[in-house]
Amino acid sequence: MSAIVLLSVLLALAFGQAASFCIPTEYTMYVDRRECAYCLAINTTICAGYCMTRDINGKPFLPKYALSQDVCTYRDFIYRTVEIPGCPRHVAPYFSYPVAISCRCDKCNADYSDCTHEAVETNYCTKPQTFYLGGFSD
Repeated sequence: MSAIVLLSVLLALAFGQAASFCIPTEYTMYVDRRECAYCLAINTTICAGYCMTRDINGKPFLPKYALSQDVCTYRDFIYRTVEIPGCPRHVAPYFSYPVAISCRCDKCNADYSDCTHEAVETNYCTKPQTFYLGGFSD
C-alpha cells in the first residue's frame, strides 16, 4: 500500500509542476487608433501560464522586494512593427509590439511587461476590423 501512496504523491508533484508551465501562448490583440479608419487585429504570442509561488508567513518582518512573487514573463522576445491602414497623412500609422519567443517565471519587470493585476483597457475593436497579413518588422 505504501508504494501506491508514494507513486500517487510523485504523480501529483509531477502534474503540479507541469500545470505551472509558463509558455508562449497565441493571442489576438486589437490596435485601434482614434485618428485611423480601421482597427487592426494582430495574431501574436504572449507569455501565459502559472508560476509556483509561496505565501510567506513573516510578511511584516521582510522588506518589500522580498515579498514580490514570480509571474510568467518574457525570457526572449522580438518586436514587430505593423502599419495601421486608413490613417491620415499627419498620423504615424506604425505600431510596434513584442512577440514572445520564450518565457520564464521571474519577478515582473515593468520596463517591458504590464505588472498590474487587472487589464485597464478592453481588447476589442470599435471600428471596422482588418487583419494583419504580414509586412515588415524591426
